[in-house]
Amino acid sequence: MTFAGLLILVSGICLITLASIPAVNRMMRVLFQGAATWLVSYAGVILVIMVFVNLATGFGQSIPSLTIPSMRGDLGISYTQAGLLITVAGAVRMGASLAAGTLAPRYGSRHIIGWATLFSGGAMLLFGYSPNYLAAIGASALMGVGTGAALTPMMGLVAPWFERQNRGLAAGLAASGGSIAIVASGLVIPSLVANNPADGWRHSWYIFGALVLVIGVFALLFLRDRPSDAAPGRATPSGRRAPQRSYQGAWPMSVYKNPYVWLLAYLGFCSGAATGVFNTFFGAYLTEDNGISLATAGQLFLVVGVLSIISGILWGKVSDRMGRGQAFAVSFLIQGAGFALFWLSPVMAAFAVASVLLGLTLRAAYTLCAAASGDHVQAQFAATAFALISVGAGLGSSISPILAGAIADTVGISWVFALGVGASLVGAAGAMLVRSPETSRQQVLVEPGD
Repeated sequence: MTFAGLLILVSGICLITLASIPAVNRMMRVLFQGAATWLVSYAGVILVIMVFVNLATGFGQSIPSLTIPSMRGDLGISYTQAGLLITVAGAVRMGASLAAGTLAPRYGSRHIIGWATLFSGGAMLLFGYSPNYLAAIGASALMGVGTGAALTPMMGLVAPWFERQNRGLAAGLAASGGSIAIVASGLVIPSLVANNPADGWRHSWYIFGALVLVIGVFALLFLRDRPSDAAPGRATPSGRRAPQRSYQGAWPMSVYKNPYVWLLAYLGFCSGAATGVFNTFFGAYLTEDNGISLATAGQLFLVVGVLSIISGILWGKVSDRMGRGQAFAVSFLIQGAGFALFWLSPVMAAFAVASVLLGLTLRAAYTLCAAASGDHVQAQFAATAFALISVGAGLGSSISPILAGAIADTVGISWVFALGVGASLVGAAGAMLVRSPETSRQQVLVEPGD
C-alpha cells in the first residue's frame, strides 16, 4: 500500500468510527442549525473576518514546523537555538495578548486587531529576509507582538456577537482559520523548498507575509466591535434588537479575580506546551531522525491541518451540548495518545495514526478556551478573559520549545514527544475541575449577544 493510500485509509476509519457513534451523528445533524441566522446578520461578516485573522496568526505558528530544517542549515543553528526562536515569539505573544485584551474593553477591538495583523505581516517578511540568527530572533519577537495583539481581541468578539449556546460552534468555525494555515503550509512549503533548497524557506515567509498584510487591510475596513456598531437597532444573531448603549470605557479588573478564568489559563498552558512541541519539532523529527522526505512530512502535516479544521468545529459543538469540562478532558486524552505514538512507535503506520489523532485534537483546547472565555464574565470583558488564558498558553508555548530543544540535543529528538504526552495528561486532569456556568439574570441583561 502506498503512503497516500495509508493516510486515506487511517483517516477514513477514524471518521467512519466517529460518524457511527449515535451522539456524534445527532450532533452533526444539528451542527449548523445555530448558524442559520448568522448568514442574514452582520455576525456572518464578523465570523468570516475571525477565520481570516486566525489564518493570519496561524501562519506564524505553523510555518516554522516545515521551515526549521532548511533554516537550521542556512543559519547554522542548533535545535536549542531553533526552539529559542519559537520561545521568544511565544513569550512576546503572551505579553501582547495580555495588553491587547486589557485595552480592548476600554478602547475597542477593531483598530487593535487590524493594525496588529498588518504588523504581523511585516514581521513575517522581515523573518524571511533575516541574514543571521540575531535578525531572526528580532523578527520572531516582532511577529509575537503582532499575532498576540491581533488574536486575543479577535476571539473576544465571540461573546458579544454570538449566543452562549452557540459560542462553541462560532469559536470552532473561527479557529478553523488556524487549521487552514496548517493545510496551506503543508501544501506550499515543501514545494518551495524542493524548488529552491537554499532560499525556499525564505520565500515561504514572503508569500504568507504578503497574504497577512491583505487580511489586515480587510480587518480594518470591515470589523465592528458589537452588533450596535454594525447597525443600531438591527437584529442580533439571537433575533433580538441590538443594544444602543456603548460597552467601551471600562477597565476589566474583575476578570483578574475570577478563579474560573485562571483555571482556563492553566488549561491553556497545557495546550500551549503540547502545541509548542508539535509546531517546533514535527518536521525535524520526521525528516532528520527518521529519514522521511520533506514531501512526505508535508503530507502528514496536511492531514493534521485538514482534520483540525473539522476538529475545531466538532469540539466546539460538543462543548455546547455536553459541557466544556468533558470536551477538554476527552480531547486532551486523545491528543496525549497521538504524542505517545510519535514517541514510542517510530514507524510510518504509527506516524499516520498519530497525525490523525493530533489533527482531531490539536486545535480543540484553543476552540474550547475561546468559547469558555465569555461563560463566567460579562461579554464586553471576554477579550480580557481570553487574554489571560492566552498568557497561560503563551507560557506553555514559550517554555516547551526551548525545553524540548534541550531534550533533543541531550537524549534524542524522539523524547520531545514525551513532553507532549505529559502536558496532555496534566491538562486532562485539570479539565475535571471545569464546571458549566449557571445562567443568571444579571448575565442575561449585560450580554449584548445574548
